[in-house]
Amino acid sequence: ACRAGYEDGLRRFRDEARALVEFQAHPSIVSCRDFFRANGTAYLVMEHEEGLPLSELLRRREASGRPFDEADLLAVMVPLLEGLRQVHEAGMLHRDIKPGNVLVRRSDERPVLIDFGAAKQGVAERSKSLAPYTEGYAALEQVGEGKLGPWTDVYAAGAVMWRTVAGGNPPWEPPNPVKVEKRANAVVRGEADPMPSARELGAGRFSPGVLAAIDRCLKLNEKERARDCGQLLALLCGAEAEPAAETAGRGPVRKRREELAAAAATAAPQADRRKRLWGLLTAAGGVLAAAAAWFALAWFALGSDERFRAGEVFRDCAECPQMVVVPAGSFVMGSPESEEEREDNEGPQHRVEIREAFAVGAYEVTVAEYREFVSAAGRDGGTDCLIFAGGEVNFEGSWRNPGFEQTGRDPVVCVSWEDAQAYVRWLSGKTGEEYRLLSEAEWEYAARAGTTTRYSFGDEITPSDTNYYDGNIGSTQPVGSYRANGFGLYDVHGNVFEWIQDCWNESYAGAPNNGGAWERGDCSRRVLRGGSWGISSRDLRSANRLWSPSGLYNYLSGFRVARTLTP
Repeated sequence: ACRAGYEDGLRRFRDEARALVEFQAHPSIVSCRDFFRANGTAYLVMEHEEGLPLSELLRRREASGRPFDEADLLAVMVPLLEGLRQVHEAGMLHRDIKPGNVLVRRSDERPVLIDFGAAKQGVAERSKSLAPYTEGYAALEQVGEGKLGPWTDVYAAGAVMWRTVAGGNPPWEPPNPVKVEKRANAVVRGEADPMPSARELGAGRFSPGVLAAIDRCLKLNEKERARDCGQLLALLCGAEAEPAAETAGRGPVRKRREELAAAAATAAPQADRRKRLWGLLTAAGGVLAAAAAWFALAWFALGSDERFRAGEVFRDCAECPQMVVVPAGSFVMGSPESEEEREDNEGPQHRVEIREAFAVGAYEVTVAEYREFVSAAGRDGGTDCLIFAGGEVNFEGSWRNPGFEQTGRDPVVCVSWEDAQAYVRWLSGKTGEEYRLLSEAEWEYAARAGTTTRYSFGDEITPSDTNYYDGNIGSTQPVGSYRANGFGLYDVHGNVFEWIQDCWNESYAGAPNNGGAWERGDCSRRVLRGGSWGISSRDLRSANRLWSPSGLYNYLSGFRVARTLTP
């Protein structure tokens, strides 16, 4: 009997391994490269992925007092569910989805579902006692009797989201979902469910629509859950609204029917698409349309000014740069004549009023983010970038080959001002929001973050603060490798120079004082700010300003994006 069971398990492993290898994996699903038999058993070869488990990322964020918010949660779950939907359509289940099996890839920050235990899945059909699952993330049908299907993985996905929401609540230590057997026993006895609802735990921090979707995933009866990943994606992206009574008094929102329809059409199974799309396009006015649009904001990070708070972090799409909301305010731009290493073009000092909050990229645009743009827009830029390689300077580099090794998390270099403009135009078209480069005044205001010292960290700076020439690293470093300034922005000093919208002027005489870009002067030259990995500390000062021809590519320069928040 044991031999027969072993052979049956081996056969199932082989069959599922073959299916996994032939499966054209989604970017958020670990790739299975090969399988083979040896030593009387069989092996599955999977792609090596480098990154941080979601479980560890959650723990670190919570320990630092910055638990995941809704934008963070959706940035992980939406691409993950899109990949899992393809796995289900190929006739396979994962059966052990949990934070430890979700890897946030280092190169591009994309979530990747790992640990497809094909052998365990095969054994599971013979004996549920040997089925792979993790307590707290397993549905009732996994630990008892019942038919397994996509809804089983949906329960686990809901538990992952519940864990993310519960992490910010002190009473839940460790913040793991309650065992499903304990929940079922309580319900049978007529007692309250010992697992608090996501609505209860996340009230005021997450939108009601997302919390309702999580609670629906965690229904004990699989027939009451979202039936598959497509239906769950539609719920998360706002395709199904709450009852009108629950949305009354929320206030006006901007309707984004095109995004809603696209989200629903992409997420829903083919059989449901026409019905969902018709329902979205015909929901004219009224509270229902407002509610549907409001839920879409959770993923697209859209909406009225009231949505954004100073310091809030969000992304408009999975591939979009992470943004930080910078508050309105005023500051004195430029440097005083007494500042050490001051340049004449840093004056005269003048007060600038930033009257509206705006969003700024938390990091400089990365190689991975720029690669998405190149792939989608077909604009690869120049291949005559000024680089230093082989002991000499030449013009044979590009953003793909800047003369040193880079990861997807490094800031992109060898991009011109025109390339940066093309990127923000593409990003604006993709999201429907106004992305742009920062004005020079906005950049200095954001970089200073309320300080008046030479750097946002004080009057002195060291290689432990940022990446510049004195550190002798000799290349860019992954964004976020050093501490942020007071506004939560990384690498405003060093790593790479950042292209600015403004034309070059030799001084601030006649400069605008409203925070807008100065589009007069020598517009064949554009401003660069922030210093770089190959530049000394004097050029990293908050007030320091340089220029470069707008069409020049060099290995020291990249860019950071801004986004207008007002309609």
